[in-house]
Amino acid sequence: MKTDGSHTFGQILREARESKDLTLGQAAKLLGVPKTSLWRWESNETKVYAQQLVDIAAAYGLSVSAIIEGKIMMAPTQTDFDRLGIVVEHIERIIQEQKTRPQPEAVRTAVVEVLRLETARVLETKGSEFDPSRYNGLVEGILGKPS
Repeated sequence: MKTDGSHTFGQILREARESKDLTLGQAAKLLGVPKTSLWRWESNETKVYAQQLVDIAAAYGLSVSAIIEGKIMMAPTQTDFDRLGIVVEHIERIIQEQKTRPQPEAVRTAVVEVLRLETARVLETKGSEFDPSRYNGLVEGILGKPS
């Protein structure tokens, strides 16, 4: 089965597994299937049934459509959502100190930039804590300094 013309469905399944840093054996155990079955799916020797595809997507933290379309992107985790909430709350506190409310586009830009920068910093620096206050100057620059 070809998907996007450049990858077979089996190759996409393998990329999905590898995106989770799982070996063939680890993924098979997670899915509750023999390693040979998973290998055959990834080698396009046997077909994956709908329920198996749903199980694979859930185990790998992906959507079924992402696997079918070959768009292997990690699904947001609860940690991702928690961090987004922390950033929104932090930026809202900065906004409350201002006399005028900034434009929604500026708020969006501030949230996205702080989340992007702090997430990258945490991933690059082992043991560091997620702390959006490091970017107060950036946020104030985007929103406008409080008066």
